[in-house]
Amino acid sequence: MYFAHEHTKQSSVTRRTIACLLLAILMISACTGCSLFVMAGKAVFGDPKIPSQLKAATGKDICDGEDAVLIICSAPHRLLAKFQSLQIDIVDRVSRNLESQNVQVIPSGDVATWYDDNGEWGDYSELAAEFDARYVLHIEVREFDYRVPESENLMQGKAEGRIRVHEVYEKTKQTPIPVSQVFDRNFSLKFPTSYPVPREKRSEDMFLQGFLDRLALHVSQYLYDYRASESIH
Repeated sequence: MYFAHEHTKQSSVTRRTIACLLLAILMISACTGCSLFVMAGKAVFGDPKIPSQLKAATGKDICDGEDAVLIICSAPHRLLAKFQSLQIDIVDRVSRNLESQNVQVIPSGDVATWYDDNGEWGDYSELAAEFDARYVLHIEVREFDYRVPESENLMQGKAEGRIRVHEVYEKTKQTPIPVSQVFDRNFSLKFPTSYPVPREKRSEDMFLQGFLDRLALHVSQYLYDYRASESIH
């Protein structure tokens, strides 16, 4: 009788375990907008951190708060004619994201003033020397729009560009200060990824601000570690 009772008890536990697993799978499958594999991985392994592409490629960690990072953004005139504040919007948002990760960021207003006085970025030597920056992050936006072609009623953000990080070496008697590119990646983003948003559901300005936030986060995640559940595609 004892063994029969234990067998029945174990069978009951097994059935409950299987039922819980099936329920978890159904919940994951029904989760709209979430990656099935990310959710499943999180359920089994927790929510692991993903190393930044910058760290994976160079071994450098800009989140220690020791080295200053200077951020600049460029875009072609055809984009700036449509989105005049595009560069400022991206730099400000990326700056806030990086600062939240303990990155020492040079104030964007000071950098903009330097550019107005000098007229070009040059090879970054004078720029970096002016602000005592160790890294220069250059975000180059090649494509940017949130209007669906041939449709006045739909919005879907699309952006493409390039992310480059230049390292400024220690000051020496050599002039100009040596600068070397240590990181170079292309980026591409669609927002939302699955389908456009009708204009009657969201104002243009609200959608544009959300798209800029998503783009800035996507760019920022190349540079610092983040949780798997926070991945931006």
